[in-house]
Amino acid sequence: MPSPPTTPRSVRIKPQFPPAPKLGRAKLKSSSLDHELFLSSNSKQRTLQNNNSLEWQLLQQQSSLPLPRTGSTSSLASSSIQPLTANNYQEFKTEIINQGKCLCGQYIRARLRRAGMLNRKAVQRLRSILEPSSEVVFQVFPALNTMGEELERMHPRVYNNVARQLSRAPYGELEDSDTAPMLLNLVAKELFARHDKNRITWAKIISIFAVCGGFAIDCVRQGHYDYIQCLVDGVAEIVEDDLINWLAERDGWLGLQHHVRLRPKLHKPIEI
Repeated sequence: MPSPPTTPRSVRIKPQFPPAPKLGRAKLKSSSLDHELFLSSNSKQRTLQNNNSLEWQLLQQQSSLPLPRTGSTSSLASSSIQPLTANNYQEFKTEIINQGKCLCGQYIRARLRRAGMLNRKAVQRLRSILEPSSEVVFQVFPALNTMGEELERMHPRVYNNVARQLSRAPYGELEDSDTAPMLLNLVAKELFARHDKNRITWAKIISIFAVCGGFAIDCVRQGHYDYIQCLVDGVAEIVEDDLINWLAERDGWLGLQHHVRLRPKLHKPIEI
């Protein structure tokens, strides 16, 4: 009988698949569509950013102040629901200036007390300055006073007899009420020079208060009690002209409280 036919072992039958479709055009269309969507989304995002930046630029041109942080205790930051307008920026600016004047009056009184020159006439002149106090002044003044006292202790020649060092008049005589504020403004312009990289620091701000305290001692020593108010107004001008933007970016005067930590037992400041 004839044997049945056998399939050779070396021959393998490959399965037949349909040819793969050409995806070149489909891929090109998909990539181009994605590219168009990407460009359209970017264009929308850029228009939104341009509109937002334009609005902020207009708002900053009206107020000339940057956006303060929400951690501030001022009336602007205390109400987070309140919309940000140019009027709020102006109110925040006015608060910082008034708080600076009150801090200056507090520092002058403490400086006169340390020098043993706080008499009744000086207290009467300072009373009108110290009346509009606030919670911010109450919180910040201990750090300001302690740091200023430390500067006076470290550099007694700098912060004593200030009028004699800066004035050209004999024996440092303050001829009129504008002399001390003018000299204080010149010191501030030198400290906060535009070409200095770190032109504004808390140490320099405290140094201005210490120089102002030295001028106050000279005014009382020369019998010019009415010059104390002019000194406080001079510090307010320095804050408004040179420090307002820098302070607004650091929660106002409360930034000093975050920057300096006081030791309760040793009463020495620790700069953070």
